[in-house]
Amino acid sequence: MSTESAVRRILVVDGEPVAMGALCDLLSMDGYATVGLCEPDEAVRRLRGELFDAVITDVVLPGGHGLDVVRTAREFRPCAPVLIVTGQVNSLASDAARSLGVRRVLGKPLRYETLISALRDSIQGR
Repeated sequence: MSTESAVRRILVVDGEPVAMGALCDLLSMDGYATVGLCEPDEAVRRLRGELFDAVITDVVLPGGHGLDVVRTAREFRPCAPVLIVTGQVNSLASDAARSLGVRRVLGKPLRYETLISALRDSIQGR
């Protein structure tokens, strides 16, 4: 199987279970394998032990912060692109995420076409 046709594994972290589930469903319909989580601690644990081709996370998460997810992704999966999807695009947290190597910060509400285009560009840009 070539890398072009390989199924890409994406970690999706969003504090809103409905939003996370909808995003995972859309990505799955587009051929991606997804792991959807709401808790940042669980996302950090999974990043330490599993391989992901990309990470999509919100900044504001229950019981933690999306920047913890970003830091762990950069440490354990430095080649995996990280995208932020947030309602707080123009915030200090978004600026901090960019300084940690986040490829794109996308605002909510989000058009799926915008996300999938940014994801594809980020994965191909490795």
